[in-house]
Amino acid sequence: MPYIEEVCRAGRVIEVDKHYSRRWHTPGEKRKDKSTPTTESQKARNQRKAEKTLRRLMNANFQDGDYLVRLDFSQDPGGSEDMQPKIQKAVRDLRRYMKEKGKDLRYIYVKEVGPRGGRHIHMMISKCDPDLIMKAWPHGGVHIDPLRSDGQYRKIASYFIKYAARSEETEGQLIGKRWYGSRNLVKPVVRKRIIKAKRFKTNIKDIPGYTLDKDTEVHGVNEEGYEYFSYQLVQRE
Repeated sequence: MPYIEEVCRAGRVIEVDKHYSRRWHTPGEKRKDKSTPTTESQKARNQRKAEKTLRRLMNANFQDGDYLVRLDFSQDPGGSEDMQPKIQKAVRDLRRYMKEKGKDLRYIYVKEVGPRGGRHIHMMISKCDPDLIMKAWPHGGVHIDPLRSDGQYRKIASYFIKYAARSEETEGQLIGKRWYGSRNLVKPVVRKRIIKAKRFKTNIKDIPGYTLDKDTEVHGVNEEGYEYFSYQLVQRE
């Protein structure tokens, strides 16, 4: 039975994802037992999809030395509804500061509202003068950490999606989008091809100069009863 092999190159990371497609399913062909999706399983599936998209964008657009930033709301008692206008103004101001210095600004951010009402903006941003970030954010603390993950930012993407989920639990709904990104983000290159083979192959292709991220190797069966297999390779320095 044919299956799909999807290869994505995003920065220093190559992702390989193999899965079956309904389009290529042969009627009557044997498969594992199918399970009935629940509301929670569908929610988890949506979060995994969002995390996948976000991870690839982060890997394609940022590098070690860029910043992971947390912006706090400690100077005012506002609610979640005033988070968006304040972060929008901040990025406009920061973009203007950067433009004056002849530099471009890339960013991805997510809003977090904790169960006790604590509010934060978590942001991945291209490297700039930390003083400019603090100048653009008068609403509370600013915490800045340089990226140090060899171009693989999957854990940060996972945290960002969890922050959005936490806000959804606190507010009873998503507060806007799961995450926001600047318009100049580069979309990673994704190539798909149909593999016509008698069996589903789970071999990991060795690519010179790349190392397997062992925590990303996943082999399982989806809710429709079909196998899937994925892994990620990270380019060595």
